[in-house]
Amino acid sequence: MGDSDDAEAVVRAIDEIGIDRLTETIVTAWEGIGGNGEPGPTWPEDETRRRFELADPDEAVGLDVLAAVLDASPRSPEKAFVHLGVGRRDTPQHERFAVETLAGHTDVSATDTHTTGTVPMTAETFDALARVYGGTLVYVVIGDEDGRAILELDWTTLRFSLPPSAAETVQETVGPAVAERFEQT
Repeated sequence: MGDSDDAEAVVRAIDEIGIDRLTETIVTAWEGIGGNGEPGPTWPEDETRRRFELADPDEAVGLDVLAAVLDASPRSPEKAFVHLGVGRRDTPQHERFAVETLAGHTDVSATDTHTTGTVPMTAETFDALARVYGGTLVYVVIGDEDGRAILELDWTTLRFSLPPSAAETVQETVGPAVAERFEQT
């Protein structure tokens, strides 16, 4: 499956079962991608994965962790698979920039109620994600040029994969109170 096929599969599944079951739909759509036999993104085998649970999707520290992980990663973020809980018609004014920025890519579908697809990971993409961070940013996987995940945010669970030295940099950046919430997986 190509990126466009992945986005179309997720959009079809959301339309068929509804937004309330989005997480299950995403996992189903991602099953088998990368041939690793597990649902979800493909993670590098030579790095340690960590999980960070947010108290709620709007907890601001999650965006700080997301930015710190991308800054510390020795792997360059190449693309992002994104699902927003808003579309073109129900977009509040402050989120319109994000929806239009993401929906401008050919591998993104923006309906009246949601926006889903794969986009290149650029400064503009990060700005768009930062604008919709919280309850609107339902799911995102940011991967490197080889398609291996650097970071996955699924509503209130943020997972990331880094070598030990980069993980230490993230911990220093976010501070001890936040770093103590990291769980190794």
